[in-house]
Amino acid sequence: MLSKIKSIFKKKQPDLRNTDKLWELLKNEKYEEVILQAKKLLKHKTEAIAKDANKLIGMAQFRQAKYQEALLHFLRATEYNPELNDWFNVITSATLSKNIKVGRNAFDKAVELQLDSGHKEQPSIPFMRQYYACALRDIGEYDLALEQINELRQIYEQLKITDTTFVYIRGVPFLSHTMDVAVDVFNGLGANFDAQEWIDSFSSKLDDEGQAYLKKVKAKIQC
Repeated sequence: MLSKIKSIFKKKQPDLRNTDKLWELLKNEKYEEVILQAKKLLKHKTEAIAKDANKLIGMAQFRQAKYQEALLHFLRATEYNPELNDWFNVITSATLSKNIKVGRNAFDKAVELQLDSGHKEQPSIPFMRQYYACALRDIGEYDLALEQINELRQIYEQLKITDTTFVYIRGVPFLSHTMDVAVDVFNGLGANFDAQEWIDSFSSKLDDEGQAYLKKVKAKIQC
């Protein structure tokens, strides 16, 4: 009898974190199904599930390039004890939907959380800067993207060593990945920006490997 009573109560116990299957659907690119199922959980009494529902819908819409719609759900997710990744989602979706001010505010919040954590969260500030620069480049905000590239440049100059393993274990993107974005930004800025001088000045602060690499990069700059 006791075991029967226990089984009854067990069946009535709700699974308070039953969104794993939806994350799996998201991984398998079942975006419309994710949105449909997650919408049913938006007003769930358990905040963790309601937050997950917003994040799931946001991620599904983001991957469909519906950045404005995704932004609304990512912002709602920040209403539930926001973490660094929550603000990072806002950074990218806001920027790509051309809500520049919202994206910048989210970036500042993400940096603040990272600093408060003692740099223990992911992504690191340098990686956030690179992703942020990518988003700004993609919408043609080259001057703002250059600000982030310049911040990354200072980090490389402080490290001096550009070996991929060396920078990666310090939470810094590969120099080549950063420069891929930088070249797009330079070309976007056009003749009013002296990319050649920028690269020469940067190169002088790096090791031999970095200097050799940047010499090749100069050839990619449109004159």
